[in-house]
Amino acid sequence: MQSQMNRLRLEQLKEKLDRLDSDEHAQIFGIVKRHTETFTKTQTGAFVSSESLPVECIEEMEKMVSFYIDQRKDMDLTRRQ
Repeated sequence: MQSQMNRLRLEQLKEKLDRLDSDEHAQIFGIVKRHTETFTKTQTGAFVSSESLPVECIEEMEKMVSFYIDQRKDMDLTRRQ
């Protein structure tokens, strides 16, 4: 049960990460680098196995991603007014 919840949590995080821009991705990668040295950099980006990430890293990423998404919602709302 725990692994299914974790997998769902990681899938949701990935979906949110896919919506971020390159500057936001760079900030998220900074979080990853603070928690692990296990990643692969390519010309198109960086690849990280979620299995190599501690829970603290995932939680920090989730908070940052939520912040970015909330900021976008606020900016969209402000533009509409």
